[in-house]
Amino acid sequence: MQRRRKSDAAPTMDPISNLPNVILSGILSLLPTKEAVATSILSKRWIHLCHSIDNIDFPNIIKLNSIQSITTFTKFIDSILVSHFINTFRLKIEYGNCNLASNLGFPNVTKWVNLVVQSREFKYLRLHLYVDDSDDDDDVIGQTPILPISIFSCKTLLSLDLARFRVKGFTFSSIGFGFPSLKVLHLDYIVFQMVRDFMLLLAGCPNLEDLRATNIYFYYGNSLTIQEFESLSLPKLNSAVITQCWCLCFPMKALSNSEYLCVETSMLCTKEHKVYELPCPCYDIPIFHNLTHLELHDKLELVLQKLQHCPKLQNLELHQASFEIAGHEEDYLQNNWVEPEVVPQCLSSFLRTCTIHNFLGLQSHDFIFK
Repeated sequence: MQRRRKSDAAPTMDPISNLPNVILSGILSLLPTKEAVATSILSKRWIHLCHSIDNIDFPNIIKLNSIQSITTFTKFIDSILVSHFINTFRLKIEYGNCNLASNLGFPNVTKWVNLVVQSREFKYLRLHLYVDDSDDDDDVIGQTPILPISIFSCKTLLSLDLARFRVKGFTFSSIGFGFPSLKVLHLDYIVFQMVRDFMLLLAGCPNLEDLRATNIYFYYGNSLTIQEFESLSLPKLNSAVITQCWCLCFPMKALSNSEYLCVETSMLCTKEHKVYELPCPCYDIPIFHNLTHLELHDKLELVLQKLQHCPKLQNLELHQASFEIAGHEEDYLQNNWVEPEVVPQCLSSFLRTCTIHNFLGLQSHDFIFK
C-alpha cells in the first residue's frame, strides 16, 4: 500500500472560523467585553465581530484619568451602540477628577443610557460611577451624577445595579413609572429627594426577589402617608440587605417573606421599645416565617425581641457599630434591658450558628446569651 503524499493530505479545518458571524457574536457576548475585544487581533473579520456583540460588560473598575483615555473609551462604546441594540450594559468607571467627570464623563454615560433603554431586549443594567475626590472632600454629593430619568421608561429590565447617583429634577410620583419584570435591585450611595421617592421606587417593583440598598440618603425627611407606608408589598422578595438607609423608619412588613435579611436594629421599631424617639407611622414587627439567615447591625437591645418573630431562623450574625465600642451600648443595655417572657422558638428548635463580629467581651453580650 502506497503512503499518501503530503500534498494529497486533507486540508486542516478550523471549526471556529467556519461558524457564521451570528453564532460567533453570540459567543463573544458571553465574555467580559475586555476579553471579547482582545479577539480583534486575530483577523479583520474578528474586528467586525467584536463591534457586533450585544453584551457590554466590564466587571472591573475602568480608570479614566485623562481627556485622551475618556475620548478613546467613549469612541469604543459609541461604535458598539450606534449600530445595534444590546441587552446587557455593565460599567464601573472611576474618573481622575471632578472636572473630567462632569464635563466629559457623565454626559457620555447619560447618552449611553438613553440609547440602551430603547432596546426591547434590554434586561441588565449596572452603572457604578466614582470620582477621585481626594482633593475635594467638601462636596461629595455634588460630585455624583444625576440619574438619567430614561432608565425608568424601560419595562424589560430584570436587574438594575446603581452606585453613586443623585435623583434630581423629578419625583417618582410624577413620572408614573414601573418595573414589572425587575427581579434584582442593588443601590449604593444613592441620594433621593424624599423618602417617598425611595418607597415609590420599591413599590414599582412587584416581582423583586433580591434587594440591596446601602448608603441611601435624602434631601428631605419623611413624606409618606400612613396608607403608603403600610401598603408597600414585595411578595416575592427572597433576599434583602438594607443598611445605612437614612430614613426615620422602614416598613418591615414589605420584607417579611425574605429568607435572607440584613438590617439595622434601628429599623425594628415597636410601640413598647423604640430605638429612637422619632415619629414613625407603623411600629409592628411582622412574623418572618421564611427567614433562615439574619444579620443585625448596630445596637443589640432588640435582638431577642427580633428573634421572637423569626421562628425558623438558622443563622444569626450580629455586627457592632463603632460607637458601641465606646461603651454606649453597654450603658444602654444595663439601664434598659427587659427580660424576655419566653425563649424564642428558633433558639430551641432551629438555630445552628450565632456569630458576633467585633466581639469585645462586653457585659451586654451576657444579657443576650445568658
